[in-house]
Amino acid sequence: MNTPMRNFALSVISIIGVVGFVAVLFAEDTTPAQSPLRILVANDDGIDSPGLHALALALSEIGEVVVSAPEENCSGASQSSKIFSGTHRANLVKVKGAVKAWSIEGTPSDAVTWGLLHEGKEKPFDFVVSGINAGANVGEIAHYSGTIGAAMEGAAWGIPSIAVSQTRQDNFEVSCAMAVKLVQRLVEDGATPQTVWAIEVPRLAADAVPEVVFAPMAGRYMEVGSFQVKKNEDGGFVFRPQLTFPREHVVGGATHEFQSGKVVITPLRYNWTDEDELQRMRGWDW
Repeated sequence: MNTPMRNFALSVISIIGVVGFVAVLFAEDTTPAQSPLRILVANDDGIDSPGLHALALALSEIGEVVVSAPEENCSGASQSSKIFSGTHRANLVKVKGAVKAWSIEGTPSDAVTWGLLHEGKEKPFDFVVSGINAGANVGEIAHYSGTIGAAMEGAAWGIPSIAVSQTRQDNFEVSCAMAVKLVQRLVEDGATPQTVWAIEVPRLAADAVPEVVFAPMAGRYMEVGSFQVKKNEDGGFVFRPQLTFPREHVVGGATHEFQSGKVVITPLRYNWTDEDELQRMRGWDW
């Protein structure tokens, strides 16, 4: 090949190489970055609960955390709501680990609704995590729980939701670790729509390695056995519940496993429909 032709060929090759290099750079520059997880944290013990603050800080290690919690203790509120009537207060507060935190006049469910609608309008949440509750909500007691109720509200809006409760209140490391790990696992494996994952952590020794089991809701570890009653001057009564703590439960159920010292995770459905009964009823000659 003569010199002019060789120089021309080399020039073409050089241009192609530069164009290819620029194209690679352009492709790399325009690849969208993966957005961090966005997590709404709520509870039923109130905005000042140490369990809430521990949970928000732990979850901030894996995502962007926004807190929306009741201004007062709402234990036992289930999924009740006050926002269907009247006006309510929402005040900004400081919670370590949270990019924003709200103290809400209302129930745990109301706090979640405020968080999802007010803070999730432009940037939706990936998870709702409720807790860490002061006391267990294992088994059938979940029906009463505001911690579960807050998570159920998240499920109602189509957001994967987790509720975390524990017996002991002097150390939140196990509960925080369980919540973080469950979020990560659901990100990897996918989350079933309208499901709440309830984590129940029993009293554990400081150096214990917790055993984790997955179990159905079965059993009620706490019951109202009777009432202590005092008659008023006006003829009415003042009564106080006398609680009992049954120890006999279905083996393999959540309550039995929890009382055996195991961390229990139970998936709970937002849809309460008894499908088998529904099919039976459709066969009735009404």
